[in-house]
Amino acid sequence: MTRQGWAERKVEQAQEGMDCCCITCFAPTYAKLILAEHKRAVRVVTAEIKRVKLDRHNYSVVTRAEMTKCLDRLLAALQKGRT
Repeated sequence: MTRQGWAERKVEQAQEGMDCCCITCFAPTYAKLILAEHKRAVRVVTAEIKRVKLDRHNYSVVTRAEMTKCLDRLLAALQKGRT
């Protein structure tokens, strides 16, 4: 399955229980799916920040600081709703 294939599969699963075929009927469902994926992205970035901060063996101090700084900016952009 391609990377965008997971999104198509989630939409198809969400549409299975609905009778209506217009976009306005599906909008709340799509909004929930998008919000869930956004929350997942925030969790993934937060976990990666924690992992980098706790890793004392694979990164130098400078590399760890740069990675943390970059991930913090990414997390801030996600939390503000901007990319």
